[in-house]
Amino acid sequence: MGTELKDTFVQAYNDTYDYIDRYLTSKLPTRDLIEDALQSVYLDFYRSLITTEGKIKNVRHYVLRIAKHYVADHYRQQPKATFEDITDLNIPDEKALATLENADFFDYEQVMSYLKSSDDTTYRIFVLHYQYGYTIKKTASCLGLSQSTVKSRLYRTLDKLKKTYCEKEEQSNENNRYNEKVPQRKQV
Repeated sequence: MGTELKDTFVQAYNDTYDYIDRYLTSKLPTRDLIEDALQSVYLDFYRSLITTEGKIKNVRHYVLRIAKHYVADHYRQQPKATFEDITDLNIPDEKALATLENADFFDYEQVMSYLKSSDDTTYRIFVLHYQYGYTIKKTASCLGLSQSTVKSRLYRTLDKLKKTYCEKEEQSNENNRYNEKVPQRKQV
């Protein structure tokens, strides 16, 4: 590498390092991974300088593009979560069962218990769709079902949940109203 290319590399490194470091820090989970990424990005940039003989017009953009490709490759290589990997279901999802969340009687554990007692397919649909944010199409694909089956099971089960929990709440409210209206006897 000639001194001109070396100077170009050093100048580009000094000009872009902080920017690329911040970008990678926002995209990658650990500092070790970030440092590995920085080395890989600048090594690829160095190779590109040699092959193009230093004829890169927008160095900052070019290095950022290499960093973006590195991040994409990293996440592409991560294993996809399968249903068998799902073990922790105690974390409530803010989106999950939004129609029930507005009520005072909503209890995530009760709903999950109800879903676990229903058939396994419906339970899997709810976990993939609400907890992991899969689309109906992706949920159907993962479970080998049609999209209409996934939709109908979701909506049918949501209706059952609403009826089950709304009836319990109405009964509780009626009992409370009855107990308030009935005068208490004085004990002698």
